[in-house]
Amino acid sequence: MKKILILALALVFVLPSFAQKLTKEEKAAQQKALYETMVKALEENDWAIVPSSYTDSDGISEQLTDNAIFISYEKKNMFMQGFRVCGNSYTNIAEVKDMEINKDKKGNIKNVIIRVQGRHIQGTYKITLPKVDNGNIVDVIFTPSSGTTRKFQGPLVPSKVAGFYKKSNPE
Repeated sequence: MKKILILALALVFVLPSFAQKLTKEEKAAQQKALYETMVKALEENDWAIVPSSYTDSDGISEQLTDNAIFISYEKKNMFMQGFRVCGNSYTNIAEVKDMEINKDKKGNIKNVIIRVQGRHIQGTYKITLPKVDNGNIVDVIFTPSSGTTRKFQGPLVPSKVAGFYKKSNPE
Protein backbone atom coordinates (compact mmCIF):
# COMPACT_ATOMS: atom_id res chain seq x y z
CA MET A 1 0.00 0.00 0.00
CA LYS A 2 2.85 2.38 0.86
CA LYS A 3 4.50 1.70 -2.51
CA ILE A 4 1.32 2.61 -4.35
CA LEU A 5 0.94 5.79 -2.34
CA ILE A 6 4.57 6.78 -2.97
CA LEU A 7 4.20 6.02 -6.68
CA ALA A 8 1.01 8.10 -6.87
CA LEU A 9 2.67 11.04 -5.14
CA ALA A 10 5.68 10.78 -7.42
CA LEU A 11 3.42 10.85 -10.49
CA VAL A 12 1.61 13.93 -9.19
CA PHE A 13 4.89 15.83 -9.02
CA VAL A 14 6.66 14.37 -12.06
CA LEU A 15 3.89 14.30 -14.72
CA PRO A 16 3.36 18.06 -14.90
CA SER A 17 7.00 18.48 -15.86
CA PHE A 18 6.39 16.25 -18.89
CA ALA A 19 3.42 18.32 -20.04
CA GLN A 20 4.12 20.18 -23.23
CA LYS A 21 4.63 23.85 -22.62
CA LEU A 22 3.54 26.23 -25.33
CA THR A 23 6.12 28.51 -26.82
CA LYS A 24 5.51 32.23 -27.06
CA GLU A 25 4.83 31.85 -30.79
CA GLU A 26 2.30 29.04 -30.20
CA LYS A 27 0.46 31.11 -27.59
CA ALA A 28 0.37 34.08 -29.97
CA ALA A 29 -0.99 31.83 -32.75
CA GLN A 30 -3.74 30.56 -30.40
CA GLN A 31 -4.71 34.09 -29.42
CA LYS A 32 -4.79 35.21 -33.06
CA ALA A 33 -6.99 32.22 -33.99
CA LEU A 34 -9.42 33.12 -31.18
CA TYR A 35 -9.48 36.71 -32.41
CA GLU A 36 -10.13 35.69 -36.02
CA THR A 37 -12.95 33.34 -34.97
CA MET A 38 -14.48 36.19 -32.96
CA VAL A 39 -14.34 38.60 -35.91
CA LYS A 40 -15.91 36.02 -38.23
CA ALA A 41 -18.74 35.40 -35.75
CA LEU A 42 -19.37 39.16 -35.50
CA GLU A 43 -19.48 39.54 -39.27
CA GLU A 44 -21.93 36.63 -39.58
CA ASN A 45 -24.20 37.98 -36.81
CA ASP A 46 -23.98 34.64 -35.03
CA TRP A 47 -22.21 35.05 -31.69
CA ALA A 48 -22.64 34.89 -27.95
CA ILE A 49 -20.99 36.25 -24.84
CA VAL A 50 -21.22 34.37 -21.55
CA PRO A 51 -19.71 36.87 -19.11
CA SER A 52 -16.85 35.77 -16.88
CA SER A 53 -16.89 38.96 -14.77
CA TYR A 54 -19.20 41.84 -13.88
CA THR A 55 -18.30 45.28 -12.54
CA ASP A 56 -20.89 47.12 -10.48
CA SER A 57 -21.46 50.87 -10.35
CA ASP A 58 -18.97 51.21 -7.47
CA GLY A 59 -16.22 49.61 -9.56
CA ILE A 60 -16.27 46.33 -7.62
CA SER A 61 -15.69 43.34 -9.86
CA GLU A 62 -17.10 39.87 -9.31
CA GLN A 63 -16.52 36.62 -11.16
CA LEU A 64 -19.47 34.98 -12.93
CA THR A 65 -19.77 31.26 -13.60
CA ASP A 66 -23.47 30.93 -14.49
CA ASN A 67 -24.02 29.90 -18.12
CA ALA A 68 -27.63 31.15 -17.86
CA ILE A 69 -26.30 34.72 -18.02
CA PHE A 70 -25.55 35.69 -21.62
CA ILE A 71 -26.19 37.85 -24.64
CA SER A 72 -26.33 36.38 -28.10
CA TYR A 73 -26.96 37.57 -31.61
CA GLU A 74 -28.55 34.87 -33.72
CA LYS A 75 -28.96 36.03 -37.33
CA LYS A 76 -31.76 38.60 -36.87
CA ASN A 77 -32.46 38.90 -33.14
CA MET A 78 -30.54 39.41 -29.96
CA PHE A 79 -31.25 37.40 -26.85
CA MET A 80 -30.28 38.59 -23.38
CA GLN A 81 -30.72 36.69 -20.15
CA GLY A 82 -29.64 37.42 -16.61
CA PHE A 83 -29.83 40.49 -14.44
CA ARG A 84 -26.11 41.23 -14.85
CA VAL A 85 -26.37 41.74 -18.62
CA CYS A 86 -29.85 43.20 -19.11
CA GLY A 87 -31.24 44.37 -15.77
CA ASN A 88 -34.19 41.97 -15.54
CA SER A 89 -34.87 38.28 -15.01
CA TYR A 90 -36.55 37.57 -18.35
CA THR A 91 -35.19 35.76 -21.35
CA ASN A 92 -35.34 38.84 -23.56
CA ILE A 93 -35.63 38.80 -27.31
CA ALA A 94 -34.94 42.13 -28.96
CA GLU A 95 -34.84 43.57 -32.41
CA VAL A 96 -31.57 45.19 -33.45
CA LYS A 97 -32.52 48.74 -34.40
CA ASP A 98 -29.02 49.80 -35.37
CA MET A 99 -25.56 48.22 -35.45
CA GLU A 100 -22.42 50.27 -35.95
CA ILE A 101 -19.00 48.66 -36.45
CA ASN A 102 -16.08 51.02 -35.83
CA LYS A 103 -12.63 50.18 -37.19
CA ASP A 104 -9.15 51.51 -36.51
CA LYS A 105 -6.78 52.89 -39.16
CA LYS A 106 -5.55 49.39 -39.99
CA GLY A 107 -9.08 48.13 -40.65
CA ASN A 108 -9.38 46.08 -37.46
CA ILE A 109 -12.68 46.21 -35.59
CA LYS A 110 -12.29 48.48 -32.56
CA ASN A 111 -15.82 48.34 -31.16
CA VAL A 112 -19.40 47.50 -32.04
CA ILE A 113 -22.40 49.54 -30.92
CA ILE A 114 -25.76 47.79 -31.00
CA ARG A 115 -29.08 49.47 -30.22
CA VAL A 116 -31.79 47.02 -29.22
CA GLN A 117 -35.50 47.25 -28.55
CA GLY A 118 -37.66 44.53 -27.12
CA ARG A 119 -40.69 44.06 -24.92
CA HIS A 120 -38.75 44.28 -21.64
CA ILE A 121 -35.49 45.80 -22.78
CA GLN A 122 -34.31 48.88 -24.64
CA GLY A 123 -30.83 50.25 -24.75
CA THR A 124 -27.37 50.20 -26.25
CA TYR A 125 -24.61 47.59 -26.01
CA LYS A 126 -21.08 48.78 -26.68
CA ILE A 127 -18.69 45.88 -27.26
CA THR A 128 -15.00 46.79 -27.20
CA LEU A 129 -12.76 44.23 -28.88
CA PRO A 130 -9.20 43.38 -27.87
CA LYS A 131 -6.27 44.14 -30.13
CA VAL A 132 -5.28 41.56 -32.72
CA ASP A 133 -3.32 38.70 -31.12
CA ASN A 134 -4.99 39.28 -27.74
CA GLY A 135 -7.71 36.63 -27.96
CA ASN A 136 -11.46 37.00 -27.80
CA ILE A 137 -12.22 38.56 -24.40
CA VAL A 138 -14.41 41.64 -24.95
CA ASP A 139 -15.56 44.43 -22.66
CA VAL A 140 -19.28 45.21 -22.80
CA ILE A 141 -21.20 48.19 -21.50
CA PHE A 142 -24.99 48.05 -21.56
CA THR A 143 -26.72 51.41 -21.25
CA PRO A 144 -30.47 50.91 -20.87
CA SER A 145 -32.93 53.64 -21.84
CA SER A 146 -33.81 53.73 -18.13
CA GLY A 147 -31.99 52.12 -15.25
CA THR A 148 -28.42 51.33 -14.30
CA THR A 149 -25.54 50.96 -16.75
CA ARG A 150 -24.02 47.47 -16.63
CA LYS A 151 -20.41 46.50 -17.36
CA PHE A 152 -19.18 42.98 -17.95
CA GLN A 153 -16.46 41.04 -19.69
CA GLY A 154 -16.25 37.66 -21.39
CA PRO A 155 -15.27 35.74 -24.50
CA LEU A 156 -17.15 36.42 -27.73
CA VAL A 157 -17.53 33.14 -29.59
CA PRO A 158 -19.83 31.63 -32.23
CA SER A 159 -23.20 30.95 -30.60
CA LYS A 160 -22.98 27.23 -31.38
CA VAL A 161 -19.96 26.79 -29.11
CA ALA A 162 -20.83 29.28 -26.35
CA GLY A 163 -22.47 26.72 -24.06
CA PHE A 164 -25.12 29.05 -22.65
CA TYR A 165 -28.45 27.95 -21.21
CA LYS A 166 -31.38 29.77 -22.81
CA LYS A 167 -34.69 29.45 -20.97
CA SER A 168 -37.73 28.71 -23.12
CA ASN A 169 -40.28 31.28 -24.21
CA PRO A 170 -38.23 34.45 -24.71
CA GLU A 171 -40.19 37.69 -24.28
